Amino acid sequence: MRLGASSTAVAALLVCFAVLTGCSGKSERPTLAEATRQLVSDGDALVSMMETDLTGLTKERADKDRTTSCTPGEVQRYFVAKGNFADPAKQDPLSRIGLLKGKLETMGYREAVDELDLLEDELGVTVALHEEAKLTFVLLGRLSETPNLVIIGKTECYPRTG
Repeated sequence: MRLGASSTAVAALLVCFAVLTGCSGKSERPTLAEATRQLVSDGDALVSMMETDLTGLTKERADKDRTTSCTPGEVQRYFVAKGNFADPAKQDPLSRIGLLKGKLETMGYREAVDELDLLEDELGVTVALHEEAKLTFVLLGRLSETPNLVIIGKTECYPRTG
């Protein structure tokens, strides 16, 4: 009889654990505040890799709501960094974007689009997605136009609050 009681207790414990962790295997979507914090943290990590190689660096660190591509009543946040290569003769946009792409991959992003999809020799482009955090980064490197390096990150659209 002790075995049956033990099995019931273990089964009950497993059910409670499954309910607490979510049975579907899908993680819950982060709040806008949580997504914004990660967006800024990830964007800052990318910029810190290139900061010493850039001049005229400007940053927008997801500090305001935007309705860019959202449906009415929804907002999203953007991280935007732009700068020019300090020494364009020594900078290769493709390798710079490759380094940034590698950093994103170590942070849990997966590549969705890269420069091979665009068939442009002097243009480095990557679009990377973070499935759990629901974030997207677009990385652009080029010598032909300024700014030479553009990093754009964004959250998904969230219902407007307040």
